[in-house]
Amino acid sequence: MKIKKILICTFSLFCVILLVKDAQKAILYARDGINICFEMIVPTLFPFFICSGILIYSGFCELLAKAFQFCMYPLFRVSPAGSGAFILGIISGYPLGAVTAGELYANSYLSKTEAERLLAFCNNSGPLFILGSVGIAVYSNMAYGIALYISHILAALTVGILFRFYCRNRHTAPLTKMTSPERNVGEIFNISLQNGIKNIMTVCGAVLFFSVVSRLIIDTIPLNDTYNAVISGIFEFVTGTVKISTLTLNITQKLVLTAVIVGFAGISVHAQVMAVIARYNLSLLPYILGKLLHGLLAGFYMYLYLLINPITTAVFAPSMSRSFAISSAVESATVLIVIVLCVVCALYLYIKECKKRAVQK
Repeated sequence: MKIKKILICTFSLFCVILLVKDAQKAILYARDGINICFEMIVPTLFPFFICSGILIYSGFCELLAKAFQFCMYPLFRVSPAGSGAFILGIISGYPLGAVTAGELYANSYLSKTEAERLLAFCNNSGPLFILGSVGIAVYSNMAYGIALYISHILAALTVGILFRFYCRNRHTAPLTKMTSPERNVGEIFNISLQNGIKNIMTVCGAVLFFSVVSRLIIDTIPLNDTYNAVISGIFEFVTGTVKISTLTLNITQKLVLTAVIVGFAGISVHAQVMAVIARYNLSLLPYILGKLLHGLLAGFYMYLYLLINPITTAVFAPSMSRSFAISSAVESATVLIVIVLCVVCALYLYIKECKKRAVQK
């Protein structure tokens, strides 16, 4: 414990020295981090936080548990209730899967061991980022985005299967039967809103901190372009992905590195997960090991795909007008998904209310 405290204090002191030494750069980097939060993170993640909260607290996860009970426990040794965290994780992106897993545990839908297993593979990047931002905007090829996304999901499933052996001798059944307390629509929305605000503030704070610190650290180390891009990705995967795409490596090497970085997710995402999971007293060791393994497996699966389907055509950077059109398309897709989730939530609540009235009559 003393060693842990010494390391934390040393790192904190190092960060303070960097911030004081390069205050002007720190301010500029902080502005960039704030722009990332307001332009990318809040618009894309906050609506998903609200919708996922409504789905959880309205009892929608009960339906998912019934639909996926045939595979969740046999494959991953996780209660079917965990399917909600996995599905929301692969649809919405980081760190919603981990947030949902924590809330399922807090509501006694999962045991502690099951929640820790689930954390190892449920926190994943979403299709909007991999297909739109990486596949089209960065590499100008949707096929690359699809290959990256497939390798990403295959790696997550593989990690989940491997981590079924984590603490296998411990009791893994849920502490209570999965039933949602009776709440009206106002209560459900209020709880979801409060949790969503708390989670988005945590996420933005972590992104802002690491966007400043990582860039200040990289500025102090003489690195070539490849190492600079990789280390940037280790700290913050969005920045690292963009830098990898500009390297002089061949497209196969770029895509494999991109798969590794997106699968690992970066220290910034891990800090977000640690912050939102800390309140649940869950061990983060399986999560960290799972993300390390996820990155390596995603790179391996991407390499196998490129070995079977070698790339022979050159890829050029998109024009500014094309980038703007892509950005608009991604934003439109985000809005569409949010609308669909809202409709699903509304329909489920309506059907549940009708059944409740029918029983009362």
